Amino acid sequence: MTVVPDVTRKVTLAIPNGLHLAPISRIVESAGQFESRIGIEFDGKTADARSVYDLMLLAATCGAPLLISAEGDDAEEGLRAIAAILESPSQETAERS
Repeated sequence: MTVVPDVTRKVTLAIPNGLHLAPISRIVESAGQFESRIGIEFDGKTADARSVYDLMLLAATCGAPLLISAEGDDAEEGLRAIAAILESPSQETAERS
């Protein structure tokens, strides 16, 4: 059995209205495609990326510094996918059109 180390990455939340239901839904859907456990930390609170409730409780606003961590065989891929959602304001803009 191969031991896979944790991977972490600091990102800045770029979604104009912060974490709300639409981006949270994308995060939960994306996290569900990976076997790895993925967490997002903000202001001393950690959320499971597969939990809408946990993510809502973060109450992270645009510009918030977030720490994403992942553990498992596909941790790198999972971390990249979640980071792409959090760092991309374009999804938010597309939702308003």
